[in-house]
Amino acid sequence: MADIFSITRPVEYYQVDLTRKLSLPMVLNLAILCSRLQGEHLNVGYTETDKRGLGWVILQYDLKIFRRPKLGETITIETKAGEWSSYFAMRGFYFKDANGEVIIDIDSLWALIDLESRRMQKLPADLVIPYGGDEVRRLDKMVKVEKIKDDDVQMSRPYQVRFLDIDGNRHVNNSKYLEWMLDVLPLDYLRDHEASELTIRYENEVHYGHRVESQVILADNKSRHRVVKEDGTAAEAVITWQAKPEQKNEEK
Repeated sequence: MADIFSITRPVEYYQVDLTRKLSLPMVLNLAILCSRLQGEHLNVGYTETDKRGLGWVILQYDLKIFRRPKLGETITIETKAGEWSSYFAMRGFYFKDANGEVIIDIDSLWALIDLESRRMQKLPADLVIPYGGDEVRRLDKMVKVEKIKDDDVQMSRPYQVRFLDIDGNRHVNNSKYLEWMLDVLPLDYLRDHEASELTIRYENEVHYGHRVESQVILADNKSRHRVVKEDGTAAEAVITWQAKPEQKNEEK
């Protein structure tokens, strides 16, 4: 049986957006932090994968967001390894409030790449067995992201990949794609709506110096996103939004 690993910490000022709630990209960053610390705790973390020239990469996140924690609120983030197959592994994350209620639920799909060839590698048993997940022949399918057609794009914005967009796996960090996606949406929409479901799928790597374009279609409280580069699609996402109730001036 897979062990549950957890970290507990307050939501810091640099982790929130203008609503003073934990930003969506920071949700992904905290999930990665929790998984990294578990790997180090089990002695199969990045120190070990670096020795082998390997790196874990995210292929997809599926999020259910019941509410985002506020600035200063103490949260516990739990992670638990799911099933794994020859080339892919599942992992769950659970963000809980001080009462132990799950406020964000995440399923994620991972693979291991060779850092030089950039190709996926078969999962070494000694790197995955310590997490405690069950080996299976085939994993359950995750949420499907509907493709965007070029003619349907409503809003777009170009970006130049910067040095600080790149992480230790030598490609754009997974949370940066979500930043690009959200940045295209109108400010009023982001301020007046809360995301309740989010799926983001990573298709192709983006590296330093690349130019990308973030594109979106917004309709019926659902936004469909893609980040494209010269030779194809880098990432796609779909976000379901809920209009906020009439705002009260709770914070000054």
